[in-house]
Amino acid sequence: MKLSEQNNKISGLNRRQFFKVSGIAGGGLALGLSMSSSKQAHAQGINETLVELSPYVQIQSNGRINIFSKNPECGQGIKTGLPLIIAEELDVRWEDVDVVQAEIDPSKYGLQLAGGSLSTPMNWMPMRQAGAMARLMILAAAAQQLYVPIADLSTSESKVIHTPTGDEYGYGEFAELAANMPIPELDELRLKDPSEFTLLGKRYTGVDNHQIVTGKPLFGIDQSRPNMVYATYTKSPTLGGAAVTFNEAHIKSLENVIDAFIIDPIGDVIGQGMNGEAIYGGVAIVATSTWAAMKAKQELEVAWDNSTADTQASWSGLVENAVQIAGQDGPMELLNTGDVETAFAGAAKIVEGFYEFPYVSHINLEPQNCTALYENGRIEVWAPSQTPTFGEAGVAVIAGVAPENSVLNQTRIGGGFGRRLNNDYAFEVTAIARRLEGTPVKLQWTREDDMAFDFYRPGGFHSYRAALDESGKMIGFSDHFISVSKDENSQEPMGSAELGTDILPMEHVENVRVTQTLQPAAVQTGPMRAPGSNAYGFTFQGFLHEVAEAAGKDFRDFLLDLLDQPDKPAPPMRAGMPPGFPAPVAFSNERARNVISTVTDRAEWGRAMPEGRALGLGFYYSHSGYVAQVADVSVNSQKEVTVHKIWSVSDFGYIHNLSGAENQVQGSILDGLSQLMYAKISFEGGVIEQSNFHQYPLLRMSNAPELDVHFLQSMEVAPSGSGEPALPPALPAIANAIFSASGDRVRKTPLSELGYSLV
Repeated sequence: MKLSEQNNKISGLNRRQFFKVSGIAGGGLALGLSMSSSKQAHAQGINETLVELSPYVQIQSNGRINIFSKNPECGQGIKTGLPLIIAEELDVRWEDVDVVQAEIDPSKYGLQLAGGSLSTPMNWMPMRQAGAMARLMILAAAAQQLYVPIADLSTSESKVIHTPTGDEYGYGEFAELAANMPIPELDELRLKDPSEFTLLGKRYTGVDNHQIVTGKPLFGIDQSRPNMVYATYTKSPTLGGAAVTFNEAHIKSLENVIDAFIIDPIGDVIGQGMNGEAIYGGVAIVATSTWAAMKAKQELEVAWDNSTADTQASWSGLVENAVQIAGQDGPMELLNTGDVETAFAGAAKIVEGFYEFPYVSHINLEPQNCTALYENGRIEVWAPSQTPTFGEAGVAVIAGVAPENSVLNQTRIGGGFGRRLNNDYAFEVTAIARRLEGTPVKLQWTREDDMAFDFYRPGGFHSYRAALDESGKMIGFSDHFISVSKDENSQEPMGSAELGTDILPMEHVENVRVTQTLQPAAVQTGPMRAPGSNAYGFTFQGFLHEVAEAAGKDFRDFLLDLLDQPDKPAPPMRAGMPPGFPAPVAFSNERARNVISTVTDRAEWGRAMPEGRALGLGFYYSHSGYVAQVADVSVNSQKEVTVHKIWSVSDFGYIHNLSGAENQVQGSILDGLSQLMYAKISFEGGVIEQSNFHQYPLLRMSNAPELDVHFLQSMEVAPSGSGEPALPPALPAIANAIFSASGDRVRKTPLSELGYSLV
């Protein structure tokens, strides 16, 4: 890599400029000495004789390089992905790198978050700049130490090279001086052209993989502190109830029980998480082991005050009401273009479909848990949180300590999917730890707790109508979207019960009207992998398949025709987005058409299939990612379904770790198949009816199809996230194949309730 354009002098920053650089793009780019990161590395067993160039980069005395990963790791691969970006611009060998999980410190790292497929797009440029800055500081130090012009130096594979002589020096030889060099201005950086990348764009295994398979204590559930005690927390089965009394004397008399007590409800906690959840009142049991606490929990007898609970919340009631109002327009107008009434009045054919999707649980395989220590006016927690910055602020409020006396340590997360954007488990253990000052407490939820007190993907309904002209062209589209709000007075949809860009590509129809009705149900909801899109992919793409069939058109051709439109401008940035949040981009019809054309070519769309077997297609645009999938499915007369193979083609822009992206697409497809077949949460009288996997099955390995994952990527397009966009099209691809194979149209999930089973 040439440095002929670089100056031999690196100008410094004053304090004001330093803080400006620290917050760049919300990615937390900051350079300068930071001993707390050194302590973090030492705590994780890293060589303590090291030099720190920035909060992201340290060089050990043996020449190895520590790169800090700022965001939570919940299986999406970001603990590998972000350091890879830094390593590329730092120009080091990946084999020379040790990845360290960063501490929570917004002043250094900006927003630390795992959600919304945002980690890569929010940090792509800041991480490149962080690596390039550290590299330039090393070059400046080398130039000064070797008494040569910086233009005569280059870097490659963790070495500084003196071009005229070919002499090579390890980065460690200049690290101490580099740490004291002035911090470069951003306009002094020369970022690599993608054609110069030596690390990015290849396949890398996860940096924690060896530790995971050898059982190292990485996850929240693995945490252990000296003299630790163990807790459970029991809440009212009727959501929103509070504990009044319990059989306290009996519980405290049980073997190995240390304490048992009621915690009163705690309302809005400042900065606590994504959905403003309160702590439900309940009963805490503290014991010498998790098993002892859970055994005591089984013997609890609690009197509950349900006066504040929604005892009328009923899924069957929501379904019944939705069916009754489906044929009407909703009172809230979300979109109205053209003249829908005239389009339908003059239509040659009208197609109608009523689609239903249920509440769904996140079902993380690691149930919620957290460990806390409260002492001397300070609270420290070890939490598997997707929003550790919010969690750290929230536990300070619960503990009643100053923000600077609250510390949250990131642990690896055993499945997030949006559930751990909320920090209720961290707040609960903090409330318990306050009572046991000076003693570490681990709170462990049971699977039943986890399923009963989730922040569910909300259920809902779409009443669709499409108007076709004589040629089969869709000239009108309407949707009465029936979703949920938290109470009768709220006009805000709950959780992910809103549309956003999910109306695409129906926006290309000339005459469109979308209205909404909100039904109250105080069942707590929140984001779930591909929020909103995870349900609407099934409904929108399923209905469009119906429209194509009614028009007598092949579904691939129908979609390609619908997408044969000029691109529209990007929507405006939503209010309240954090610094560095990616700006909305325009939907690209060409990129959408390309993934559809490519996946159907790979699957040999249109080929003859045996009786009872067919190909189904689904496309969706979610989180700036374009994904099309084809499912090969057979169905017999007993409604036994075999998903033989699924082809997936994605366009996420540039992909810097092919292995990680492939893993995310595979997981999304299998998640989608599991949701389609089995996933449903129902409730009556405000009580969740499912308690464990016998009532909420998961996809089995024996039913997993063969997967063919392919990417269309361009070095000219910055990366978007890959953790979510591949889930939405999986459901309609399979459902549309079921129709083509059997003639049965499925308009509700899960399919197991319709008599279907996987074989």
